[in-house]
Amino acid sequence: MKNLFIGIDFSKLTIDVSFFEREHFGEFSHRQFSNDKDGFKEMLVWLKKETRIPTSQWMFCGEHTGLYCEPLSEYLTTKGLFIWIDSALQIKLSMGIRRSKNDKVDSEQLALYAYRFQDKAKAYVIPSNQLRSLGLLHAYRDRLIKVKVSLLQAATEMRAVIKRDPTARFIYEKTIGQVNRLKKEIKEIEKKMLECIKKDPLLDKSYKLLTSIIGISLVNATMMLIYTANFTRFLSARSYACYVGVAPFARDSGTSKHAPPRISKIANKEIKALLTQAARCATRFDTQIKEYYDRKRKEGKKERVVINNIRNKIIYRAFAVINRQKPYCENYLITN
Repeated sequence: MKNLFIGIDFSKLTIDVSFFEREHFGEFSHRQFSNDKDGFKEMLVWLKKETRIPTSQWMFCGEHTGLYCEPLSEYLTTKGLFIWIDSALQIKLSMGIRRSKNDKVDSEQLALYAYRFQDKAKAYVIPSNQLRSLGLLHAYRDRLIKVKVSLLQAATEMRAVIKRDPTARFIYEKTIGQVNRLKKEIKEIEKKMLECIKKDPLLDKSYKLLTSIIGISLVNATMMLIYTANFTRFLSARSYACYVGVAPFARDSGTSKHAPPRISKIANKEIKALLTQAARCATRFDTQIKEYYDRKRKEGKKERVVINNIRNKIIYRAFAVINRQKPYCENYLITN
């Protein structure tokens, strides 16, 4: 049982820390520290002076803020302390109506969140070096793709409207040169991503299993590996489908409101878009998926509904090959 609840609000340079003891609910103590190793040491010294509760009964809690939360999370984990890093949206939705906001208040709310939802707490797990590198490479690739699309779209539209202007032609030619260089760099990053995967036997095994599924290639496979922490962060295909935003939910109320199930707008839209590409690819090259798509369309199902069903099928196939540790087989039969 945890008896000391510590909320941490992360920022680039500082961390705001608030805590209270179970026996003194809501009686907060607060201090601010630098977001570096010296600040972390100072924080632990302060906490040990302020409370007699043993460190085994401490629970740290913070929201996922990308790079800013990682140094402290890793530091505390290596010290054998329990820190729970949860989704920022999940924490925000749990707090109800708030009329004030500052770093001190946020840290207090995080301590309260840890107390109220301690039964759902999950200890932070330090990602492997290769998994972290894979995440950084993917983020860099994503930024380059956005720059490439932005440059090409603006130049193409300008040339279509201003056809004979020499300045427009000059800008277009320069843009095409930049786009070609970006394409080359993106290919180099993808090569580096594959090298990163091959260096880790567990990642390499999972990658080969995932890419045995028609429709899943490098980008979709790496996204699944990153966001599932190599299939350790989500317990089931359904929970991952909920996170991605492709799982349908019923909408019933009383005796009069009975709407068809719909997907939620709360989703990781980046993964969802990639799964859409995978689904469309599967409708072309996967015999079973193609037959399913054609049958449902003939039955009058809307295309977006059928594509969403295929996205779910791909997710369930991904979790199935990982759980069985066997590549996907189109004609797989279960034998006793």
